[in-house]
Amino acid sequence: MRVAKQAGIAYEDRGGGDVTLLLVHGWQGDRSVWDGVVAELGPGVRTIAVDLPGFGGSSTLTGPYNLDRFAAELRALLESLGTGPVVAVGHSMGAKVALRLAIEAPAMVRGLVLVAPVPIGPAGFSEKGQAYLRATAGDPVRLRAWLAKTIADPPDDATLDRLCAIAAKSPPGAVLECLEAWMHADLAEPAKRVVAPAVVIASAQDAPERAHSNVAALLPDARFVVVPDAAHYAILERPGAIASHIGDFVAALPKDGDRHE
Repeated sequence: MRVAKQAGIAYEDRGGGDVTLLLVHGWQGDRSVWDGVVAELGPGVRTIAVDLPGFGGSSTLTGPYNLDRFAAELRALLESLGTGPVVAVGHSMGAKVALRLAIEAPAMVRGLVLVAPVPIGPAGFSEKGQAYLRATAGDPVRLRAWLAKTIADPPDDATLDRLCAIAAKSPPGAVLECLEAWMHADLAEPAKRVVAPAVVIASAQDAPERAHSNVAALLPDARFVVVPDAAHYAILERPGAIASHIGDFVAALPKDGDRHE
């Protein structure tokens, strides 16, 4: 295991094998949310879990905090590590970041795993919904109330405490700028050019029909699966199931010599 920084980006490089997974957290998360999934995948899979600018170990980095910046930083990291094409795995907002990377650098992404993804297009939240999310930035009480809705009911206190502690690392300004970026970014048209195969993993308690219509149905080559007994943070609640779906997806990928550019 290697924990390091590349141009300020904190990341954790674990395991080894023929396939490298790039793990991208969601809004107000950090790389540690993937720990359970990484453990389930085992040491035979190389995983690179990152902290996006403004979050976790990268929380001191200055902006901008938007999808283009995030994708550029990930691209630079992969180039510096010499990974070759990776499977980009993103949770929630991180799924949109992974998709942006696949759009901007298609040769670097051999597959996409999008877990509980936010919409590819604009989020479509009401003004009330947007205000609700903005109010969580820097407010521990409102933050906890929101995060409680992202895990299965009744929420597990230890999991909720963990998510709150992770979110507290991020400066409110970075949280708000990032929110505006992913809420309003529209990747629906450029996503039509994505040649990498994808799997969209939704959760039964997280409006899976929206993940299908707003993400899977808009990608040229996407499978869709639903994880039972989990909510938005299925990567914490059902890491074994998530790892299993990732493993099945990776096993079905074309070999390097079979890829068509």
